[in-house]
Amino acid sequence: MVFRTAPFLRFLLLPLILPLGNTAFSQSICEIQGNGANSPYNGQSVTTEGIITAVFSGSGTVGGYFIEQPECDADPATSNGVLVYTPNTGALAVGMRVQVTGTVVEFNGLTEITNASAVVLGSGTVTPTDISLPLASASQWEQYEGMLLRFPATFTVTDNQGWVQYGQLGLAPQRLFTPTNFIDPNDAVASGTSSSGSSNVAAINAEYDLQLRSYILLDDGRTTSYPTPLPWAGPEGTLRSGSTITGLTGVLHYNFGEYRIQPVGTVPVVYNTRPAVPDVGGEIKAASMNLLNYFTTLGDWGAANQGELDRQRTKLLAALVAMDADVYALHELQNNDEAWADLLAALNAQVGAVTYAAVEEDAFGTGGTKSVIFYRTTTLSPITELFVVNGSPFQRPHITQGFQVNADGGRFLFSTAHMRSKLCDNASGGNVDQNDGQGCFNANRRDQANALVAHWAGIRNITGISAQLIMGDFNAYTEEDPLDILRSSGLQHLLPEGDHSYAYQGTFGSLDHAFGTPALVNALAQTATWNINSDEPQKFDYADNNLSRYQPNAFRCSDHDPVLVGIEAGSLPLALQELAASTSPTLIMDGNGNGTWRTGERFNAALFRLYDMQGALKLEEAAMSDGRVVDLNGLETGIYLWHLISSNGGLGSGKIFVR
Repeated sequence: MVFRTAPFLRFLLLPLILPLGNTAFSQSICEIQGNGANSPYNGQSVTTEGIITAVFSGSGTVGGYFIEQPECDADPATSNGVLVYTPNTGALAVGMRVQVTGTVVEFNGLTEITNASAVVLGSGTVTPTDISLPLASASQWEQYEGMLLRFPATFTVTDNQGWVQYGQLGLAPQRLFTPTNFIDPNDAVASGTSSSGSSNVAAINAEYDLQLRSYILLDDGRTTSYPTPLPWAGPEGTLRSGSTITGLTGVLHYNFGEYRIQPVGTVPVVYNTRPAVPDVGGEIKAASMNLLNYFTTLGDWGAANQGELDRQRTKLLAALVAMDADVYALHELQNNDEAWADLLAALNAQVGAVTYAAVEEDAFGTGGTKSVIFYRTTTLSPITELFVVNGSPFQRPHITQGFQVNADGGRFLFSTAHMRSKLCDNASGGNVDQNDGQGCFNANRRDQANALVAHWAGIRNITGISAQLIMGDFNAYTEEDPLDILRSSGLQHLLPEGDHSYAYQGTFGSLDHAFGTPALVNALAQTATWNINSDEPQKFDYADNNLSRYQPNAFRCSDHDPVLVGIEAGSLPLALQELAASTSPTLIMDGNGNGTWRTGERFNAALFRLYDMQGALKLEEAAMSDGRVVDLNGLETGIYLWHLISSNGGLGSGKIFVR
């Protein structure tokens, strides 16, 4: 140990550091590092010694070797290790004790010795310093800079988005979750349903701080992009979040604004293998997934060219076919009729002609995305009109279709939900980020949740169908305000606690949810999220830039994971409740191909007209003032527009699907 005492005592200790006969002035590594962010010797020439703990030689690597001088002082705030930067390390190897002379520099926040020469003094060993996370403070990493560290506990890979491009993984003691996935900004008890205020934001900020102190990057010792071969790749060719590493050993480096471990020796990865489709039981299976911009207009929001579109479709079909659902809520399809028709045709080409049919509604305008419902015609039949809510405060339509189970007549409503994203583009007023963990446009999502609660209640009232399943991308984590509004209305959240469907900057959570009314919950079998996307590296998708890694399977077909719900068909309500009075006509479909329009009040004599999607008139009948049955059995399968017209003008219109 070198004591910072009188010069004569320092001279007596020199032989412990330098070979006999060498009269060069020497600094310990601890003195060079100092106890602050920058070295007190920055820009100066120094001579020091240490034992080599890691070597990274050649272009495209860290470039140099790390030396450590164990216990070079008694100050825990000074590091015992330092990087000696040199692109060519020659014959230097781990375990050599060397004397180094060079210039101290601060390179982008890292203390290192450059323009160095080294003399081998002998050999030695360094016992790694054991570290456990979380640290007391994130700034504590500075005192370990350049040192050989060991992490005896198990790490979980919580971020793999830099793995393909930079050969790095984000590690933590466990998978990190977005705080608002389990901490309510308004309620100290997560089960509370307050949807305003910020009384519990301090707990969210404390969780952010804990995660910062619990996180470290694992790097591969290289500085080039897209390392080949990919480091630590598993037998499936990937490395999924949720994989674990126990007993990691490496040197602490600082580069590109982050502390990182450059490994020494083997990195013992236990791989999180790709999961099979969850078995959710029941006779009816429902699924929901955000398709990440399925656009047949190339070069817009989705695929840039035909090859990308073909690969995107292949991966999405692999997921849809594997899930084998009876009804799908699919989100982020292009706002036209071509995209969903293209995907539907491709799906039916794989599973059998006209196995699935679709119901949908265009959003206002010609751009953006919409949601579409696909359903299996052999198990389900539409029995209501397609209910649509559109316009302010929504960016896209939310649709609801009533279905009857063909086998036993059970009935339920199936609704899509796709709320405003958290992106801050054009946010103003109450929609800017309130620093409560909920991101931008939370006020808009609250407005949407309130409007949907009223809309869905009205549909249940009109149709008399009490069992309702709502699935989609809510763009809100589990404990955020919009979901509290749904829960406070009596809707029940159906997914298991701790599920995740989305990853963002190394944290996970559920943006994709399923809700049900009590009558639906009574028929619930099981629910699950199928983690085919959030755990996979983004650069395993269909893009041309990722062609060398492309796999024609379901994994990384989107950025959101699909959600599945199993329904016990025999427990669904069979009979309709009494219809509530309505001043607007409503078309009710039954399972025999008949449509009945009804109204809650009498009106002047009217006409009932039915048009196909090309605008051709297919049916016209005189209408009675209190409703009548219209025989639709002679029509071809497809979607039709209906209009009810009185002598004073239009009374109502909507879309139906005729099977």
